[in-house]
Amino acid sequence: MAYSWTSSSRDEQAPIDALTFTRLSKGLNIRDSDWLSAMVELESISIAELEERLAADYPSDLLVPSAYDKADRSRRPERQFVSLFARRNLIEALNDTQNEYNVVNVHLGLLTPEEWLSFEADAPDLSPIEVPKGSVVTAMIDDGIGIAHELFRAEPEETRVEFCTVLPAPPNPDRGDASQGRVLDADEIDKYLREFTRSDLLDEDQFYSHTAQIDYRQGKFSPVSLRRSHGTHVMGLSTGFAPELNDGTRPIICAVLPPRVVEDTSGISLLPALCLALHVLGKQASRFKYDGEPVPMVTNFSYGNFSGPHDGTSEVSRLFEQFLSSDPEQTRWMTLPAGNGNLARAHAELQFDGKNADGITLDLRVLPDDRTASHVELWMPFSESDPPPDYVSVTVTPPFGPESLTVKAQPGQHQTLLDELGRVVATLLYTFEPAPTARGLITLAIEPTASLDPGRALAPSGRWNICAKPKDIAPDQIVQVWVRRDETLPGYRPGGRQSYFDNGDYVRFGPFGAPLPVDPPDTPSPIRRAGTLSGFACGPSPIVVAAYTKRNEIISYYSAAGPLTHTPMTPEPSRNGPDVAAEGDESLVLWGVVSAGSRSGSYVRLNGTSVSAPRVARKASDAITDWNGTAREWVALAAKEDPFDLPPGTEPERMGHGGITIPIEWS
Repeated sequence: MAYSWTSSSRDEQAPIDALTFTRLSKGLNIRDSDWLSAMVELESISIAELEERLAADYPSDLLVPSAYDKADRSRRPERQFVSLFARRNLIEALNDTQNEYNVVNVHLGLLTPEEWLSFEADAPDLSPIEVPKGSVVTAMIDDGIGIAHELFRAEPEETRVEFCTVLPAPPNPDRGDASQGRVLDADEIDKYLREFTRSDLLDEDQFYSHTAQIDYRQGKFSPVSLRRSHGTHVMGLSTGFAPELNDGTRPIICAVLPPRVVEDTSGISLLPALCLALHVLGKQASRFKYDGEPVPMVTNFSYGNFSGPHDGTSEVSRLFEQFLSSDPEQTRWMTLPAGNGNLARAHAELQFDGKNADGITLDLRVLPDDRTASHVELWMPFSESDPPPDYVSVTVTPPFGPESLTVKAQPGQHQTLLDELGRVVATLLYTFEPAPTARGLITLAIEPTASLDPGRALAPSGRWNICAKPKDIAPDQIVQVWVRRDETLPGYRPGGRQSYFDNGDYVRFGPFGAPLPVDPPDTPSPIRRAGTLSGFACGPSPIVVAAYTKRNEIISYYSAAGPLTHTPMTPEPSRNGPDVAAEGDESLVLWGVVSAGSRSGSYVRLNGTSVSAPRVARKASDAITDWNGTAREWVALAAKEDPFDLPPGTEPERMGHGGITIPIEWS
């Protein structure tokens, strides 16, 4: 197969988001009539004003979910994130830096069947829900949440789940209060618990079929159909306990994410679904009141990623801040995992001093049989100038192909790799992330190396060379590089295989053959374990949790570490790593911790920082009502009151304030 690079004309559009641009420009069977989910960031414009401006040019191409009520649509903050559904032409128009709609960020989500959207939905009922004194709302956003498990019931036929939205499902036409997703309240869940319980046993397959999480006839995959599902396991850790212990003070609200955004994170953004879930749950949480005042809320979101600016200014960090502050009368805490990418070889730092003034080459290993796209992000240093300095130039050489032309860190730079049939197999593109990030970004997007579609253009597997040469960059400035996560997670059909850096000077193992969890002193390799903290976990307010291995009394090898990237916008970052470490593994050979399986009575193991975070969320739910400070101030004290000993010298960038002991008993 012969490959060739070509410079593409960019006169018509300078895209805001590189991944949105590459997905739409390649087609991917996206028709003009198709509906797509998207998250946009609006600047100094209300949702109502946006709808009015778009009405003339795109009269039938926009759907703002009914979850945004009249007050939401009239609000006009300086910046706000909004989840919406739009057709291709509109998203392309919004993803232009010169758009006239005050849209400054765009992230493209899933193709959404039109029958899964309701264009006539009304705003949901937000009447108050009275709860007992000492109540705390526990919220969960995850995929495959087994809401019928007995750990989430108050009685055999009575649920503690007051609200659940199943996003990967069509709306219930009998309700008429959701533009997308099946909405379930406690009364409807209780009805199904009674209807499908026979001889004191719940037919859970029928339950999940009627609540839209399983549909075997359409072949719709759901993790709840498996023995083990991430969402059920995590929610069991954060808020599960036996029905006989129920005192009515721990109501649950949750949102079930589409499995597709979890299964393939290589170019399909999770953010549109996350943005909608946060908005819906935030509105629902405000309903729970004691004596007329909102009760506190603790939210766990056990997801992470490798990419982003890692400086606390990313869209997802600001989205979390928007959610946590959206009801000033309600105390809201959030727990997030530190991430599992410490040993993934997905992060590099390029610093051009006297030793490498001629350039630095990164060897990217793109694996065969990878059915998801691979993306590499090269984040430039912060700059307030317009245009920013031309910090570096980048060229890419694929296996069996020629070196690309130079792409500069300047607007308008775009190279495309074509196969012998003229199909796009890779794109090298410069974009600029506006303030508060204010950093340039060069993205290398590589098509899958395998596909079940015989007409799909495939990229070559093997070693891709990314060469960066210094231009207007100072010796103390660093280009930060991350490979986006695209590996298929446990429980999903195999397809994605994680690309990684494979430079020969990277030292993987110690003298006894164990993985090195920290970078060797004075390592010459640009590949780093430091700085791998999840891109979702860099904001100032959430509690970020690392994982430790209990019997070995060490931070788990995979648990990601700080520090964050320092910029003039964040000269003193709000964090330099996780806040605390909680149990993620029993031992080096007995991995994971035990929690709820997908069916009542079942218990399974999962590991990772994803299971450490909900343990802290559980403890936070017991403390939030009596604490007057911030969530992170509380967890710093909690780590001192219930410490778990970790080896002396363990870096704060890996463990935060230290290990914390949180025993969990469900009965």
